[in-house]
Amino acid sequence: MTDFWLASIVLVVLGMVSILWPLWRRQQQASVDRTELNVALYEERIRELDAQVVAGEISPEQRDATLEEASRLLLSDTDQPERMQRRRGGPWVLVAAAGLLPVISIALYLAWGNPEGLALVREMEQGEQPQSVDEMIARMERITEVQPESGEAWYMLGRAYLSDQRPAEAAQAFGESLERLGERAEVLAQLAQARFFASGNQLDSAAVAALDKALALDPNEPTALGLLGIAAFESGDYSGAIGYWERLLVDLPPQSAGAQAVQGGIARARERLEGSDAAGAEATAQAATDTAVIRVRLELAEGIAEQVGPDAVVFVFARAPEGPPMPLVARRLRVSDLPADLMLSSSDAMLPDVKLSEGQVLQLNARLSPTGDVMQGSHEGRVDEVTVGSADQVTLVIDQPVP
Repeated sequence: MTDFWLASIVLVVLGMVSILWPLWRRQQQASVDRTELNVALYEERIRELDAQVVAGEISPEQRDATLEEASRLLLSDTDQPERMQRRRGGPWVLVAAAGLLPVISIALYLAWGNPEGLALVREMEQGEQPQSVDEMIARMERITEVQPESGEAWYMLGRAYLSDQRPAEAAQAFGESLERLGERAEVLAQLAQARFFASGNQLDSAAVAALDKALALDPNEPTALGLLGIAAFESGDYSGAIGYWERLLVDLPPQSAGAQAVQGGIARARERLEGSDAAGAEATAQAATDTAVIRVRLELAEGIAEQVGPDAVVFVFARAPEGPPMPLVARRLRVSDLPADLMLSSSDAMLPDVKLSEGQVLQLNARLSPTGDVMQGSHEGRVDEVTVGSADQVTLVIDQPVP
């Protein structure tokens, strides 16, 4: 910044000199020219009076009186420019006015200019690159303070916050970036990822909406696909996780570390899927010999499947009508599995000590959740009274929007 201010001072001084110098020279030249002219006229008058005395036209006394009057006029004319200059304030008025020029210039620059931005640019051009995440965050925070309308700066700040395990602040930074850049797939995906980490590895409604927009803009957005795969895996939807990760794997270099990590995730999801299928088959076999069961025909109303897609999750569960809201037994399916014939038994209990008994009257519920979160369902169905052990199959239709 020192060289900037020195250069500014030099330019202001040169501007002042370029204005004052011609004015001063003109004033001095005008004063000299007027004095020389008055003296020349006075000398001419003396010669004229002397010639008149020689010619006898006037007496020497008349000559002296006329000469005295001419001398008085000469002094008056010579002093007049100085008196006029004093009445106008003299050259120091111009000097004072010119002296205000740098003050006004500096004040206007501080008011309308961006000295902090200039200092930051100089620092980035001449200084060293950040050597740590903390230094990078500090620099990006300064950039967003100097240029708060830069969406790219907010995006980079959000990435730095994520690297420093500060997802809540990262989500705020990505939100600022979206306001300035508009809906861009990579920013939406990063926002969803930050919200996912900030909420304890859970996808809230805002994160799901951001992921939907990201994939609508770019169906192969890698962060969105990876995040949806993780969320599906952690919620037990191993088939959905495999589908997302296989789409992600298509655009990754085959031997890269990222591709190997995704392949490992797919392998684990397949192991879990095989294990869950085996457990489900065992539970079905056990339920076939158990008389304390609830026989259910689970269906989805027409048109709802097209709204959510085949990978949306369906929860079916039974609870005591007058008891706590916690389900006694529950089963998880996908929209693609419907319609389905189910038998809910004690093997589907939420807690180890829960046992169904014949004749027990329960409330049967089913809820459709596009996000895999039972608390964020879109449609549901319910049968208020179902008798455990009844030979009749109960039809449960998911047809009502969740209030």
